[in-house]
Amino acid sequence: MKTRMFALLAYAAFAMAAFGDQANAIVRLLNSRASGSPKGYADAAAEIAADAAAGKPLQGFVLAIVSREPDAPPAARLDDATRERYLKASRERITKLAHRTNNSLAWYLLSIDSGDTNLLQRAALGGNVQALNAWGSMLVNNVVATSSSTNEIARVLGEALEFFKQAAGQGDANGLYNLGMCHARGLGTPRDDEKAFGCFRSAAEKGHPDAINNIGWFFREGRIVGKDLELSTKWFKKSADYRNAYGEYNYGLALHRGEGIKRDDAEAAKYFKRAADGGCVEAINSYGLALLRGEGVEQDELEAVKTFERAAGIGFPPAMENLAHCYEKGKGVKADDRKALLWRIRSKAARGDRAAQAWLLQNDKERRR
Repeated sequence: MKTRMFALLAYAAFAMAAFGDQANAIVRLLNSRASGSPKGYADAAAEIAADAAAGKPLQGFVLAIVSREPDAPPAARLDDATRERYLKASRERITKLAHRTNNSLAWYLLSIDSGDTNLLQRAALGGNVQALNAWGSMLVNNVVATSSSTNEIARVLGEALEFFKQAAGQGDANGLYNLGMCHARGLGTPRDDEKAFGCFRSAAEKGHPDAINNIGWFFREGRIVGKDLELSTKWFKKSADYRNAYGEYNYGLALHRGEGIKRDDAEAAKYFKRAADGGCVEAINSYGLALLRGEGVEQDELEAVKTFERAAGIGFPPAMENLAHCYEKGKGVKADDRKALLWRIRSKAARGDRAAQAWLLQNDKERRR
């Protein structure tokens, strides 16, 4: 399934009576950031920035937090002085609300301002839907990244699942998506494609770009539903319209293959490039292939090698194999059988081949070259 793992909610939407009607644009800003919609993110950021400049303190507070992100839209980029001014304008008010009423949404806002995971946990335990998603996502990523025992991994994944269930139970699109990923991957629960599809479909109906992309995957693969390439391509295009990197990649793939749509390599290359710029490693590799073969773009073997190196640096085995091919055939680089072999071994190691991993460890100089 070509999709991101979870909606990693560093920030998410909120709407509380204490803030009245100010939350509408903020909801769009932070939800689009979490759900993989760069277009919605950029559009909402422009609106929030205008409100912040007009003196609305809450919008300024959220904009200041978003501005810390490396991929913040242009409208959300602030200089240090403006960022601190915006934060100070609302920080005291939100802090008082949290302490006086134990408001879980206020605790959540303070957690994303300070990066304090204790506050995030407090907000999640208080039932704040955004904190539920953020805390559950953090639990999953932390346990996956550690060498915990099997029992501990199962316990933590089960705990994360319950947080996602609570968020999904409130009808939250990100909660539904995250719960769907748990069912799809068998995280904290037995793998169940039917339940995963149901969660993704509910999230997609709420406009969640990652979930929309996943629905396309189900129709392309004929999983749970009848295989329908024309319908799958329509779902991918809908996700791509949000500028979702995985939707763009899958739509580009459909264009390249002529699946459910007339083959068009030029359009495919355009979508591969967009998705690559959005960080989709599969798309980076596919755009490299387009450059190598001159499919839909002017052939440029040197640039193809650079593109494969970018994807290989992220740890993508097919890109490593493509680099091996380039070194073997002298495409974009000087032919070098030793480097070709080295990239093939790296590819096998990245796929989990223990013999290849052992060889790289024993030949550290080769591994670092």
